[in-house]
Amino acid sequence: MILGSTALIVLVEGTTLFVANVGDSRGVMCDKKGNAIPLSFDHKPQQMREKKRIAEAGGFISFNGVWRVAGVLATSRALGDYPLKEKQFVIANPDVLTFDLSHHEPQFIILASDGLWDTFTNEEAIECIKKHIDDSFHGAQYLTMQSYNRGSLDNITVLVIKFPPIWSKESQVVDHGGSK
Repeated sequence: MILGSTALIVLVEGTTLFVANVGDSRGVMCDKKGNAIPLSFDHKPQQMREKKRIAEAGGFISFNGVWRVAGVLATSRALGDYPLKEKQFVIANPDVLTFDLSHHEPQFIILASDGLWDTFTNEEAIECIKKHIDDSFHGAQYLTMQSYNRGSLDNITVLVIKFPPIWSKESQVVDHGGSK
């Protein structure tokens, strides 16, 4: 059995937001204008750079409902999944992106597992939270339940981090939405 996980980490230092991701969990920011700004990019085996890296390591990807590394794993980067790491078919190297918060002036960010993103676009998730931002505890729960109702077959974990109206270091986690 292959066991592994993804990782999505955010860190605020001054006015800089650092985002590191491994796998297909995703972060999205709602900026001051209400736009959905991607904070990370999914590591999928069919992406050109991932496909090339896997092939250079001697691996392959195949399609069985979704693209998979060695016919097994639907993400090309992960923590764990050791049988696929031996030959570097799957790696744990994160992508790290930085964002200037004083430029974006975020209203909130959504961090979620692929169970959400399999059923919601970035824009749909942002719009949903915008409607529930005054009751943001229920916003993440609502997204989780709607994703489940839309037929998500994967685990669904959603975290919403709300920023003050005029951006400052004093952001707060308002809901984690649980897992399904």
